[in-house]
Amino acid sequence: MDGNNFDNNSQNSAGSNGQYSNYQDNTANAPYQVPIENVADNKSNGLQIAGLVCGILAICTSCCYGLPGIILGIAGLICSIMGNKTSKNGVGIAGLVCSIIGLILGIVMLIYFAWILSAVMGELGSSGYWELMEQMGY
Repeated sequence: MDGNNFDNNSQNSAGSNGQYSNYQDNTANAPYQVPIENVADNKSNGLQIAGLVCGILAICTSCCYGLPGIILGIAGLICSIMGNKTSKNGVGIAGLVCSIIGLILGIVMLIYFAWILSAVMGELGSSGYWELMEQMGY
């Protein structure tokens, strides 16, 4: 050995007070290091935003005979699903939900307007178009 720590086992292994005397603090001169934060990339991408916009527009335009709501709902659904493949966050989920609601509202409104149209056409067919126009004063 080097002579400095020759009698460590006999004298200083565990003294009467239970402390070790040959402890070396190797971190005394180390510079402070900032801990690494594992923050996930939580940014929304363009497809998720496009899906949210299409979903909101699908809800708003579903009352226009249902067809724009269905088209925008399908487009928003596709954009939201493709955008959620890269990262899932609130914007992508909201786009998915709005697109589904807009698609359902569009389908319901299309069925409603088709039912109204068939009722009107049935009424016009039974009484005649020209008779109805004469009754209205035209």
